[in-house]
Amino acid sequence: MNLKEEGFLGGFLVLGFVIFIVGFLAGMVAIAFIPVNAESTTLAFMVFIFGFITGMVTVALLLVIVKLRELTRKSS
Repeated sequence: MNLKEEGFLGGFLVLGFVIFIVGFLAGMVAIAFIPVNAESTTLAFMVFIFGFITGMVTVALLLVIVKLRELTRKSS
């Protein structure tokens, strides 16, 4: 199987995004059922937001790298 086939990378990214969304929703449900006090909830929410932003930046950088590689391959 040639890994450079058209659409392989796109399918891989879609699969990764679907796994991310399923994990995100499962985590939100798990967090919703944990009885904790307000301080722990605030701390957990801040850690979650930090992780979420870090994940979004990582995905954005990956997409930029993929697009730049496509552009450099087309120009050469």
